[in-house]
Amino acid sequence: MKFSITMQYKSLFLALILVLFVSGVATCQTVDYKAMSKADLQKKIAAFGLGLDSYVVGQKINEAQLATSKKDHDYKAYPGTVKFKDGDVFVIIDEKTNVVIAVYKRNKKANKNDFKIMISDLMMQYGEPTTEAHGKTIYWNYGEDGFISEELYRTVKSQGQLETLIVLATVKFTSSENVATMTDMIDAMDKRNKDKELKKEDVTSDQYLMIQSDILTQKYMEK
Repeated sequence: MKFSITMQYKSLFLALILVLFVSGVATCQTVDYKAMSKADLQKKIAAFGLGLDSYVVGQKINEAQLATSKKDHDYKAYPGTVKFKDGDVFVIIDEKTNVVIAVYKRNKKANKNDFKIMISDLMMQYGEPTTEAHGKTIYWNYGEDGFISEELYRTVKSQGQLETLIVLATVKFTSSENVATMTDMIDAMDKRNKDKELKKEDVTSDQYLMIQSDILTQKYMEK
């Protein structure tokens, strides 16, 4: 009997903690990131260390990267920004401050091995994703306290308070082919079952990886 009562109290206690936590997400927001200065905002974003190769969103590019930006920059970009390519990475920087606003890479004909390498690298670097959409897009979201876990995302969403979850930066992977389809192809490849998967052997996907901060981008787009 005492054990049963104790377990009931523990369950109630855990439920209360969850309610307070979710409520805290909605009520304890004290920082207005939209009103924050560019310098402070980019410092916050840069602290996440999100980027490709040596380009980190929110950080100013170095002299060597600046030299690279002048070699291959004949790309359409928003006014006030410069877009250039370094290897297979596209970089978008603020024209005045040379701060990285976004980085991305794209493989229009990614085969299953390309897909496997990309997903493996992302999982190794960022862990389990925050959420996915339509079976073709995977997100790793970062908020005030860093990475937003799937558990936190689902909890806030289940409470109907998703709009209160502040997202400051995102790692976004998109594939034109359904992720599950590509994963099945990878499994078949690992099993070396080439005969049965002959038709799928030629299937490719338009693979796209973007790392950026929407709020920082908007800040730099302000006139």
